[in-house]
This record gives sequence, C-alpha cells and structure tokens, in this order.
Amino acid sequence: MGDTLRNELTTIPCLDPSELFPSEKLIFRLSTPTGISLRPQSLFRDLFLIALVFASLSLVSLPKSHAGSSPLAAFTYEPCVACAIPGNAVFFNGNWSTSTSSILSYIWDFGDGSPPVKTNGSSVTHLYGGSTNQWIVTLKIQDSAGQTDTTSQLVLFYAVPRFTFQPTNPGAGGSIVFNASTSISYDSTNPIKGYEWSFGDGTSGSGVVVKHFYSAQGSYRILLTLITSSGNPSASKTLTVGPATPIITYSVVTDKDSYVIRETVHAKLNATNPGTQPVTFDFTDSCSGFQFEIYDSTGSLVFTNVPPPFAPCAQVFTTITIQPGQTVTLASLDWTQVNTQGKQVPSGPYTITGVLHYESPYQTTRLASKTINILSPDFQLTANPASLSISRTSSGVFTITVSSLNGFTGTVNLSATILPAVKHPPTLSPVASVTLTSANPTGTTTLTVSTNRSTNAGTYTITITGTTGTITHSISATVTVTNK
Repeated sequence: MGDTLRNELTTIPCLDPSELFPSEKLIFRLSTPTGISLRPQSLFRDLFLIALVFASLSLVSLPKSHAGSSPLAAFTYEPCVACAIPGNAVFFNGNWSTSTSSILSYIWDFGDGSPPVKTNGSSVTHLYGGSTNQWIVTLKIQDSAGQTDTTSQLVLFYAVPRFTFQPTNPGAGGSIVFNASTSISYDSTNPIKGYEWSFGDGTSGSGVVVKHFYSAQGSYRILLTLITSSGNPSASKTLTVGPATPIITYSVVTDKDSYVIRETVHAKLNATNPGTQPVTFDFTDSCSGFQFEIYDSTGSLVFTNVPPPFAPCAQVFTTITIQPGQTVTLASLDWTQVNTQGKQVPSGPYTITGVLHYESPYQTTRLASKTINILSPDFQLTANPASLSISRTSSGVFTITVSSLNGFTGTVNLSATILPAVKHPPTLSPVASVTLTSANPTGTTTLTVSTNRSTNAGTYTITITGTTGTITHSISATVTVTNK
C-alpha cells in the first residue's frame, strides 16, 4: 500500500490555495450525487488524499464586508485536473462577491442535481461525478441587511477563465487594464478561440487584454467568458471604483532658457485644473508646501529650498484651492546660480523641478521640470579693417576689439603671426593684452603692420590669437603689399 500511496501522491497538482482563495479560508464539501459510488476499499485512501490537499485549510470562514452600492455575487473556479480521486473536483471562490454590509451566507447550486450548499465562508470545493464536464453553477449571497444577489456561470472542467486588472483601486475616469492571458484550456482539442468581457456598466469588450474606464464610482461585476467549441465558461470578479482622481497639470516656467554666469534665474511652478471640481491642498506647518529642487546634468541635487528632515517648523495653516479651468502660480524661485553651500555653480544644463513637500510625514513629490542652460563665459575677437593694402616702406594699423560673452571678465593675451613665411615679410608689432570687467565688457588694442624697401610684395594672412586660461580664439585679417 505504501508504494501505491506514494505513486498516487505524485499525481496531486502543486496548488497554492492562497491563489485560489485570496484572503479566505476554505470549506471543503464532498457530495455524492446519483451515479457515484465510492468503493469501501478505496474510500479511506481517497479521503486521505483529499485531506492532504486541504490539510492546511480551515473548515470555517468569517463573513466578509466590501465597499459597494449593493450586494454583487461573483466567483471564479479552478478544476483539480490532476487530483487522484474519483470524479472531478472543482474549487470555487466567491471571495470576489461584495456588499456594503457583511456577507452572511453563500448558497451554491453546483448544477449537477446535488442539493444546494449553504456556507458562511466564500470558498468551497465540490466533487462532480459522471461523464459530464460542464455545469451551470449558481451562487447566491445574502448580507446582514437582508439583501441578496445571484449570479450563474458555465463551468467547464477543462477550460479555466482567469483574469487580473490594474490598478486594483481605480478612480472614476481612470484607465483600467484587464488581462486574461493566464486563462487556460487543459484540452488540446478544445482551444480557447476568443475572450469576451462584460464590464458591469452596460458595456462590453473582446480580446485577451482590454482597457476600460468607468464614468462613475461604485462597484461593478466584471464577467470574462472564454469562447471554445465545447462551451463558453465564465468567471466573475467585482471591482470597486472610487471617486475621480483630481487632475492637475503642472509646469515650470522661467523668464529665459539660457543665462550667463551669475545671472539670476527666475522660475515659477504653475498649476492648471482642467477638471470640473475644485482641487484643494492643505498645509499645517511653515515647512510644507510647493518648493523647488535643482539638479545638474548628472542628476545630482545642487540646490533646494525644501527644508531638511526635523527642521523647526512653525504651526501655520495654509490652504490653496485651484478652481476648474484656473491656472495659478504655486511657488516662485529666484536662483542666483549657487549650490547648497552658497558657491557659484559651473556652466552647463540644470533641471529646475517643482515639488510638493510635506514635513510630517516627511515626503517630497516631483511635479514638473524644466531644463535651462548656464552659458560658459567667453570672449569674441574682431579686427577692423578686415583687410588693408599698403605700399613698400609704409605701414598700416588694425584695431583689435575684444568683447565679453556670457559674463566673461578677465585679461585676454593677444598675439599675431603672418603667412606665408617668405624671406622678407611685413613685420608685426606686439599686441597689447586687453582686460575686460563687468563695467567695461569691451576693450580694444592695435596691431601695426610695417614694411621696408626689401619687403616682398604680395598678399599676406595675419592670424590674431587671444588666450585666457583654457579659452583660445583666433581671427584672420589680410594685408596686401604693393610696389608703390
């Protein structure tokens, strides 16, 4: 007997009861309708195998309460296709039923002629006999207010409708994804040909994965029906839809997109209410509210006006209400391009992010962002004239102008070279450096080109180079030497 028992144990499927009956305890009921006879010699063995499957499950379940406008009966099922017992065992889960009051009883009619079964728990197992593999199963629930609801669904032993939905706690108007991809047919000759949905609000859909939204809050019964050649089995669940989630559109705006070094950045966090209901924010201390965070190109936080945890906060009550169709400025920031240590930040891109901050409990939510650029300080060179013509034994003068770009200040060292490098080219005077300040962002100097009797006639290119630190710029000018 030991070998036989071990062999049959291997046929028991690895079922997780928590998946079949979420948050519920199971009531197991064995009925023997007409046509089933249990052999005395195997009765003990069969009951022992069944007990092994459900050993961890209690025989009692407490009444449940759900949010909803009225009772809604709903159930799913799982056949035990590999159970080593006579007949066909099917696990039924009515935990998806819902009511505003406690559900006191579940009455199951298994559709096989056996007497209805009344339980106070939402889960039950039924053992079917005979050769029939499909039944119309009816569940009737009654709550503590005396209200009832009934649903009937076709159960097909070798095809199981299964589905999930996300989010599990949606608001009215929000998109919900229903996914039936885990549905299965255990019979290769009877594949699933289609998926039909009833959303409980008078609308329907089809497909393995569908999207739907509910226009009003309340509880709805979702029914998934599989289309097969042998019948169309169904499973149902209930979904409670909450009130519409307030929709606020946030944006960060700045007075410019690019700034020179040390220039103040003026930023605002704006909010628009495109909905039909006012949206209100309540704050109870001086540290909470709408604020800003600024990040560099690596994603590192360089500046924020959000108070740190445990900062001393005065008890101040503030309410901000945004009416439908209204756009308001929630917060403003004048950033002087300093980090949290008060030091000037380097040039580059920075992302200004508006946030909603609560001090207790401490949490910060990012709302909207905008990237600005702090431009690198630079300078520009120009030569006037761009070209000149001189005769032998005479000279000419170029005026070199150095201009500040992006707030540049400092000294620019200047030099000049001439090409082609013939035997007797024109000679170039030294070029004096130019110092630029905030008060004097433009400076000039001169370059003199001289010739003598031996200077070769022709056209020469003069390159004028300005250098400061790591910044170098060059410009070109031409001089033509004539014989006269």
